Formats: sequence, structure tokens, C-alpha cells
Amino acid sequence: MKSILISIILIALFLSGCNLPGQSSPATPTANMVATEVQKLLETMPSATSPATLAPVTSTPAPDQPTNTPTLAPSATPQPSPTVPPQPTPTTDPGDPAVSLGKPGWTDKLDNAKNFYTYDNENTEIKHHEGFLVLTSKTDIGWHGWTLTYAQSASDFYVQAVFKTEGCGGSDLYGLVFRADKENAGYFFGVTCDGQYNLYARDFNNNVNTKIRDLTPSSAIMTGSGQQNRLGVLASGDKISLYVNGLLLEEINDGTYAQGYFGPFVAGYTADFSVSLDEISLWKQN
Repeated sequence: MKSILISIILIALFLSGCNLPGQSSPATPTANMVATEVQKLLETMPSATSPATLAPVTSTPAPDQPTNTPTLAPSATPQPSPTVPPQPTPTTDPGDPAVSLGKPGWTDKLDNAKNFYTYDNENTEIKHHEGFLVLTSKTDIGWHGWTLTYAQSASDFYVQAVFKTEGCGGSDLYGLVFRADKENAGYFFGVTCDGQYNLYARDFNNNVNTKIRDLTPSSAIMTGSGQQNRLGVLASGDKISLYVNGLLLEEINDGTYAQGYFGPFVAGYTADFSVSLDEISLWKQN
């Protein structure tokens, strides 16, 4: 405001001192004349006011904009795991012959195949591989291929074999041959991959197969692939007792064969079904 008043006074002095064309110079301005001119200029200017107060600037918020935050898809509802039937736990029951009979008189841990003959034909392959005797059924017709030890068992004995499966399903069969001769005759005690067992007296030379026990289910058998089953046969005269994992399946009386050799067998209903013999032991009773 002070600078404005100074400007007005200067203008008034200028106006009072200027000569318009054709006019004579006015008298030298007096204090009254300057005051009069200043008053006239003030009257023609807008009245002074206090500094304007700015209205607050308001802005209308913009509508919500879509963001790039990903929206997570709803989680899938967890599905219940398939129910797997419980597998039997290996037993240390005193009724297990491997426990009650003490240390076996003969054991082969299959570090090599010196106690068995190996072969490969159109139906079966038996070979030693990395600490196992591997038996493979090449066909899917249930052809029984087996091998026997070079040592003959006594007439009364307990023989036990530990088998491990890889791909294994359905009626694929494997197990123990016992009281067998060298001419394709003997007992065949087998278990299937779906948890059944059977017992046959087979004479392949004369094409005679005597069904002593047809396929019978048992919860003692570990089923499916990647399993281990310990099969045992306790033979005393005509009495034959069948075991799986130390558990007695049943006792059978049969006198078809009295003594002979023993070993493993395989009978696949799936082509190229294999099973591995990990260990085999013998307890002679007499």
C-alpha cells in the first residue's frame, strides 16, 4: 500500500506539471494542488481491501481405477487321500519259525549266484544282478520258471526266502519250490501281487498239476509294487505249514512228494514281470 501512495503522488505531480499543446504553463504546484490531485486519483481507484483470502482448492476425487494387483483364484478344495489298506508289520512272534528254530544251518545272501543255476530262454530269464537273484517271466501266460539250489534239503525242514517286488500287480505270482526233483516236479507255494497265496503239486513231465490250495486271500501278504515278503515252508512228513512274514497261513497234509531240492520261482500274468530274491535260508530238522 505504501508503494501505491508514492506512485499516486508522483503521478499527481506529473499531471500538475505537464503542459498540453496550445495551453500556457500552469503555475508552480502548491501543496494544496498536489493534495487535490491525489484525492481525485484515490477516488477513482477501487477501495483498498484486506488481502483476499483464497478459497481452499477442493478436488473431486477421481473414481476408483482398476489396479494391476492380481486376483488369486480360489484354492482348490483339498481332496481326501486315497485310503490305503494297512500293510502287515513284520512279526517277531515266537511262533515265527525263523525265531523259534534259532540260527539257520545254511543261508545264501545272494552276493553271487554260485548256489543256483541261471538261464535265459523264451519263457524265463534268471540272472544275478547287484546282490539279487532276479527272476523274470517273459510271457503273460503264467508260465512257471524256477531254479533250484545245488544242495538237497532233508525230508523235514524249514526253508525261508525273502523276495522284493518292483512292478507288481494282479495275479502275478512268485514264491518257493520245495521237495522238487531235477525233472520238473515238486511243490509250488506262491503269493500274488494282490495278496493271495496257493499251493500246487506239479509234475510238468506228465502234465499233472494237483491243486492243493487254490488262491486264498491273506492280510499277511504285502501287496503291490516295491514291497518285501518273507515266505516260509515248514515240512514234517506229510504236514506242510505255510508262512508269510512270520505268520502262519495254514497247515496242510499232503504226501505227494517226500523230499528234494528247493529254490524260487516266478509265474507272470504280465509280460516281463520280475521279482528279486534277496536271501534264502534252510533249517534242517533231520
